[in-house]
Amino acid sequence: MKKERKVELAKRLAEQLQEAKIVIVAGYSGLTVAEMESIRNDIKKAGCTFNVIKNNIVKKAIEGSDWDVMKEQLRGANAFALGFDDPAVLAKILVEKAKEFKKLEVKFGCLGGKLLTAEDVKALSKLPPKEVLLAQVLGTMKAPISGFVNVLAANIRQLLYVLKAIEEKKKEN
Repeated sequence: MKKERKVELAKRLAEQLQEAKIVIVAGYSGLTVAEMESIRNDIKKAGCTFNVIKNNIVKKAIEGSDWDVMKEQLRGANAFALGFDDPAVLAKILVEKAKEFKKLEVKFGCLGGKLLTAEDVKALSKLPPKEVLLAQVLGTMKAPISGFVNVLAANIRQLLYVLKAIEEKKKEN
């Protein structure tokens, strides 16, 4: 590959990395073309990318950025998955595909400038989607307010019961 082409690829990767929220690095040795396409298609459906890129090009692209913590880990044949929205979605897809295709190995990841081990990526894959987490937080925030409203309404309800009892007692007399 010519030097100009390598510089262009590194520049394009650096631009993608500015938008990315997570990078997961996987070993792909021994996978067939059909298996790689299956992985790539599932990842693409989730709005992420999955590409085989030479380590020296990646090192140039991450130089001086938050992703620079990965530099020492880049050894061997690697495929790079970039996630742009919910990090858990990309982790979930790769972990599931690694179970389906035994030769796919999740090596490590990087999230927010922090290096993730393969175990960290697996733990991330077990998190519920962002929408579910937001709903859980909202439900937790809403519970005390609902309880407070019920307490206030209970006093009014009790007053109505007392007034109703007085009304029925007067009807009897």
